[in-house]
Amino acid sequence: DTVCCNDICSAFVDTDGSNTFCLLRGLRGAIPAGFGNMLTLELLDLSSNYFAGNIPPEIGRLSRLEILNLTNNVLTGSIPSALGALASASVLLKGNDQIRGKHRNDIAPLSLCSNVPAFDFFNDPIWCPPERNALKKIYDEAGGQDWIRDDGWVDEFNNHCTWHGIECNEENNVIKLALENSGLSGRISNAVASLTSLETLHLRDNNLKGSIPYDIGKLLNLSSLQLSHNSLIGTIPPGFLNLSKLEMMHLHGNRLRGTVPILASKGINESSFIADCGSPSDFDTPVDCPNCTMCCNRLQQCDTQEEIFQVEALAIKVMFGVLGFLLLVAMTSLLRKRKMTLDSSLFHFIFGLCTRKESPCDVYDAIGKDSVYCFFLSSNFTAWVLAIAVLVAQALCFVFFIQAASLDFGAEKDWVYQFVCPRDNDDCNDTSDVNERGWIYFVILLVVHLTRDMVNGLKLVWGAPRYGLSRKSFQVLFGGIFLFSVTALALYSSVVYNIAVSRSNIELIFNTVILLFVTDLDEKLYETLHVVSPRWLDNVTKGVEATFEVIVCDVLEDNPNPDD
Repeated sequence: DTVCCNDICSAFVDTDGSNTFCLLRGLRGAIPAGFGNMLTLELLDLSSNYFAGNIPPEIGRLSRLEILNLTNNVLTGSIPSALGALASASVLLKGNDQIRGKHRNDIAPLSLCSNVPAFDFFNDPIWCPPERNALKKIYDEAGGQDWIRDDGWVDEFNNHCTWHGIECNEENNVIKLALENSGLSGRISNAVASLTSLETLHLRDNNLKGSIPYDIGKLLNLSSLQLSHNSLIGTIPPGFLNLSKLEMMHLHGNRLRGTVPILASKGINESSFIADCGSPSDFDTPVDCPNCTMCCNRLQQCDTQEEIFQVEALAIKVMFGVLGFLLLVAMTSLLRKRKMTLDSSLFHFIFGLCTRKESPCDVYDAIGKDSVYCFFLSSNFTAWVLAIAVLVAQALCFVFFIQAASLDFGAEKDWVYQFVCPRDNDDCNDTSDVNERGWIYFVILLVVHLTRDMVNGLKLVWGAPRYGLSRKSFQVLFGGIFLFSVTALALYSSVVYNIAVSRSNIELIFNTVILLFVTDLDEKLYETLHVVSPRWLDNVTKGVEATFEVIVCDVLEDNPNPDD
């Protein structure tokens, strides 16, 4: 068989059973579309001739073709996208200066640039922009066929900067890839690391699976990363350490594990860095995220890490402070008894509380005639046991509330997460409805219920030295310390527990009432004893009245040292 053009003929050459077709040099005209019917053709070399016109797209049907050499001709028009089917062939087109893209630009078909690595323009960033190839891989691996919106994506000749969700800089480098809620599935291609100018990567609220690309740390310009509300698994790549410009990172709503490396930036607000570092978690241990501004749990409830403070350790410090304060008050009272002055407005105030004529300062009244705390003034062993039992029960109850109020993202506590981070918003929303009116009611309840016991406890401590070094003095001192301390513990636990769990005014008042009920256990037990064992109770109270028949705090400012 021979083929003739302008009286120049060439023959098919059969070599090892394969067909090769070569033409002599100097041929002109258009390349025949009939070449597309030679399905066994493995080499087609038409180089260094004068072929003009368009490249026949039918050549793309030559699935067995290994070399297509059309270099150094005068071909015009656009490169047919059908050549992208020649995945295993060398496609050589250089030397045809009149070839242009479909829209008269120097862009080769996307399929040719992405599928044919032996295309001689493959590494030419003008004909085959490498970021366009990377985006094609991202599209394919993220189930691009099923995207809700993919305007312009994987168009053979469009500039990738015009694709939906893509934004480029003046050099046509991709700086933003935003495909929120776009129906992405599959996985995030590691090709995203090729977009080295990328500043914004938003893929939240999709159905992406697999892990975060290991090479994501190569995106040194990345400032905003949102991968939240997907189905990502695996650990956080260590490359996050390199993301020094990162100002927003949303990783919550996935099934990630491990530790988020410490980030260079501190973020711009409380919604800057979010991960699944809260409890309950899908795993035994939540994500460890030291830099996160907010942690979420598997129920999609979130709270800021700023809320973390060691309430238990602080409670110990507070109680030691209270004890030191009370001992200082007792020492000051002792110094006044010995006619030593202490120039302090605080102790003048305390002295004033204990010397007001309108307030009954009888020890029995101060510690509470209707409370088992008055048993501390008794000499009855059983009465002391009951008083200490109630004191311990109240203290333990308040400790339980304090422990439950601790915000520990690594353990389940009573703490109610205050924020919700919705799928369609960059910022998290505060769900708490507690307002100023609720806190005003809270303060009123505490003042009404606790002020009397705190003042009376202070009076007892102040008045204890007036009995000298005696058993009565220690009884009054201990009674005052116990009364003031348990009241201070009630105040502290009420504050921290309501901060932890109250998210509405009703909850705030309800929780406060429950906590204040604990402070009434001493009075409730007294009422119970009055019903169950009135005779024994009467004997105990008469003993207290007989021992403390003197008004201890009836000291006026003009007579600060009355006889004992």
